[in-house]
Amino acid sequence: MKQFFSLLFSLCLLVFWISGCSTMSSNPTLNTNITPPTNIRTLNDVNTIAFEWDLVNNSQVKGYHIYRKAANEANFKKIATLDSRFQTHYADHNLQSNTQYEYQIASYDTNNNASAYSPPIKATTLTLEPLSYFQAIGNYPRKVKLIWNPHNDTRITGYLIERKNAKGEWTKLTEIKNRLLVEYLDKDLEDQTTYEYRIFAFNANKTLSPPSASSSATTKPKPEVMTGFQATTNFPRVINLKWNKHPNPEVTAYIITRSNFESTLYFKVVELSSNNTQYQDKIDKDGQSYYYKIVAKDKDGIESLATSPIVGSTLEVPAPVTITYAQIEGNSAVIRWQPQDNRAVEYVVYKKDSLLFGETLRYTKVLTPEFIDKEIKAGQKYYYRVSAIDENGLESKQSQEMTLSLPAQ
Repeated sequence: MKQFFSLLFSLCLLVFWISGCSTMSSNPTLNTNITPPTNIRTLNDVNTIAFEWDLVNNSQVKGYHIYRKAANEANFKKIATLDSRFQTHYADHNLQSNTQYEYQIASYDTNNNASAYSPPIKATTLTLEPLSYFQAIGNYPRKVKLIWNPHNDTRITGYLIERKNAKGEWTKLTEIKNRLLVEYLDKDLEDQTTYEYRIFAFNANKTLSPPSASSSATTKPKPEVMTGFQATTNFPRVINLKWNKHPNPEVTAYIITRSNFESTLYFKVVELSSNNTQYQDKIDKDGQSYYYKIVAKDKDGIESLATSPIVGSTLEVPAPVTITYAQIEGNSAVIRWQPQDNRAVEYVVYKKDSLLFGETLRYTKVLTPEFIDKEIKAGQKYYYRVSAIDENGLESKQSQEMTLSLPAQ
């Protein structure tokens, strides 16, 4: 057993020694007999920096290590290894546009021993040119039209359009994935509202150009509010509405809405052509009031703001009469009354000979505020009510009931 553990320990030491030796031999060391490349030139693009240098004529050199750091980085990082000293070009791709980078290049030998670094080389990527012409066109119905010139750089693959929101923040509106497509229609906008836009060009790497100058446009305004809107209150079973013709020739229709209450939801009553300046709302109820609004609608379907509500009503029935006299005179019942308004042109007298089950007689065309009933029997009770009728045929509520009886003989 002791021999087994002794053998196991020896094997572990051997593995550790081999591993340590391998790690040490892999660490590159400085080889002062080789030099880095010289006469390093750069060629800059939007997302790429390309390098060219003179061939290092030293057979010990196997290839080159290339290092890079951005302006905000403290240390260089190796980005590439070229495995042939005869390779004298390199292109660093996928860089940020309009950004400065710093590079160093070192040669290395077959044992991965490196030369000193070359002097730092600074290079800055290019910027895509912004679009020189961009225009927002307004006065369209709930739309803004955007147009621009095609970008001159054929590497451009499309455009990004932004619109400023209500908070003043730029937000993405859409992407146009074609360099030669130079128009966009922004739809479903608010009426008479100003919108501000800007546009970027982008290439295949999605690198954006600086934004264009912003451009603003205002959507088509609403028609002006209607004027002269009126409603009647003195017609039986109808409310007559009238208004002034809208001065805008593009207005094609009027929409009338109504509600039972001034501030609640209004419902559409009718939509009329702009040739009309009046409407009769037929209502099967006396003394019914409604609140009305009217809006103008133009040929593009844009509606004006609604008018302030106006109130209209059907004519109320006449006021009920007040009976002032009810007596038996001789063999007749005499009823007199006083009208409570000046609308009554005739009266109706109702007569019953039984409170619960008797037949009700209706005497019409009573032209004076008096009724003499000679058709009564001794010992019988009679119940009378009176209503007023106006010139429109509207009947008031019935008066209070009066009871009379001729004493039995």
